[in-house]
Amino acid sequence: MTSLSNLESQLKKDNINQIQICYVDYSGRLCGKIIPISKIKSVILKGVVFAKANLSFGLDDHFAEEATFLANTGDFLANPDFNSYTFLKHRPGIARFFSNMLDESGNNWPGCPRNQLQKILNKYDELDIKIKISLEPEFSIYKKNEDKFDPFSFDGMFTISGMDKIYPVWQDLYESFQGCNINIEQVGKEYGPGQYEATWKYDEVITSIDNYLNFKDFVKTIMREHGYFATFMPKPYDHLPGNGLHIHLSLWDGNNNEISCSDNDDFPLSEVGSNFVAGLLKNAHSLTATGCASINSYKRILPGSWSPAHICWGSENRSTLIRIPGKGDRKHIELRHGDNINNPYIYINTVLASGLEGIKNKLPLEQPIVDDAGQFSDVSKKSKLKVLPRTLNESLSYLKKNNLLREYLGKIIFDEFIKIKETELRQFETAVHLWERDKYFEVF
Repeated sequence: MTSLSNLESQLKKDNINQIQICYVDYSGRLCGKIIPISKIKSVILKGVVFAKANLSFGLDDHFAEEATFLANTGDFLANPDFNSYTFLKHRPGIARFFSNMLDESGNNWPGCPRNQLQKILNKYDELDIKIKISLEPEFSIYKKNEDKFDPFSFDGMFTISGMDKIYPVWQDLYESFQGCNINIEQVGKEYGPGQYEATWKYDEVITSIDNYLNFKDFVKTIMREHGYFATFMPKPYDHLPGNGLHIHLSLWDGNNNEISCSDNDDFPLSEVGSNFVAGLLKNAHSLTATGCASINSYKRILPGSWSPAHICWGSENRSTLIRIPGKGDRKHIELRHGDNINNPYIYINTVLASGLEGIKNKLPLEQPIVDDAGQFSDVSKKSKLKVLPRTLNESLSYLKKNNLLREYLGKIIFDEFIKIKETELRQFETAVHLWERDKYFEVF
């Protein structure tokens, strides 16, 4: 969709009378406004006004400590990307656009995660490399039972009974996905009670992220309308499996040839693919801060949990941080430790920046792990494997020292993201939790 006339034709065809203009804040929340269709030309020409102060809010809608953007710091303009047009089948008459943030002079604003991600994609273009990705999120479905949530079902992993029980809601979801070109490749009942995952066809990076944001929003909205509660929270309950976000990446040349993998099944990566993976491993501590961006995240990435806890890679090894799945055309790079509490434009930016460092500096790749890394303790001195950070505070300490990621995210996003997350940490550390009362209240 390349012109206003094409857009207006599409809006008319889909009977659209209102549009959502959306952006994603630094915490990862989908935000925006609904605008009547009569304002479409003004929106296209001028954008939609939002306060920069919105971006200094944490999840509680209060300013982060030492926030940069306060009530006196002006606005940004959300300029809709025509290519992100999304027909909301479950919301008749409404269409959605994702937007790029402009300053008040109409220039790309460096505080926009979408803009900053495009900059690093341009760096790959200079090397004649195209990146394609697919995102694989897990989520859990619950039923509310008075004041608590119970898993939707207790069917086993990949059982057809588990899929059959969500048939009516899945059909509604599937129709909404088809309406906005989310091409589902497979969906399955996952390991945990009421847990599911889906994958869809890989695409250009920003399109894939837009699709992922729509997927999450559709799942939560349509599940709610069927009387269920869906969550992408990394670890909803300590005794149940957590929800992750695997990123599937591949590198392509200008002739549309896949170049990240090799024909050798014993060592499945090409030279450029090896360098890329080496960059991810080098920056893995910092990537954990952007990809596992909550306190809760670190209760999921533990040894023996089917979530990676060590910094290593392997071929067809689901225990490693980076896996090269399959053989032949199925080969690609899979990064496995992230979850769904992040801003995906920020997270993917740091992933691609890390890979780019590996390519540019021709970083050597260590040997793959063939053992089940999940069986290695994260405290045992017998294991030579480096471990991922065990807390958000630890991962942020690495991120703050990472000048590479500071450069590619830009000072605005880098600094404000850290302030928001450190404020969240301090709130958690000063709150009194049920576990503390259960442990100490009566004993002392």
